[in-house]
Amino acid sequence: MSQKRLKLLAVSLGFLAIAPLFGLLIAELSVAVLDCRVSESGHSDCVIGGIDIGMLLAILYTGGWVSMISIPVAGLAALVCYAKYRDANLNNNQ
Repeated sequence: MSQKRLKLLAVSLGFLAIAPLFGLLIAELSVAVLDCRVSESGHSDCVIGGIDIGMLLAILYTGGWVSMISIPVAGLAALVCYAKYRDANLNNNQ
């Protein structure tokens, strides 16, 4: 695999590892700003611009649990790809 692809793969896996946390952060900030009450277990009313986004926020909250799997798995894969990229880069420089 080329160095460019290894670098791209490592960065992509790193973003994939922390993506569920971004969704959780967006949901938490939205709830704080809109002063809504959202629970993962049921429907909540959170209206913005005439559109109820309570279910979307509940999905983002629930998606935060995916980070318990994505951070270790995708994070480890990103570390392995980065180590291979670094080794290949060092070998080409010698």
